[in-house]
Amino acid sequence: MTTTEKKKYLRENRWAKSRRAESRGDYKKALKIHKDILAEDDSSYAVFLRAGWLSYRLGAFEEALRFYEQASAISNDEGSVHGIMNCLIALGDADTLAKVAESIYGAQKPVHCSAAA
Repeated sequence: MTTTEKKKYLRENRWAKSRRAESRGDYKKALKIHKDILAEDDSSYAVFLRAGWLSYRLGAFEEALRFYEQASAISNDEGSVHGIMNCLIALGDADTLAKVAESIYGAQKPVHCSAAA
């Protein structure tokens, strides 16, 4: 087995262990295992996205936000952006949330509703 094959095997094995821990509801263990993956691969969108998800599930919203921001720096797709927005909601950071939403959707005019007579 080459070094590259061994690294791939270890990563896949850790990923599977992390998923099993998550499926049992043990998010703390899942994140701990996942951080081992992150220590070896700090350039993967999927690795940061999953670390964000697991941190979010633990209620560690600031840590989750950092992971989602790192994922977004690699690939600014909707998964990382939704993660960022969910963290901002959980943290009660309405100002930053509004800026992120505006950067995605543009400035929106307020909707005014009137009662029908």
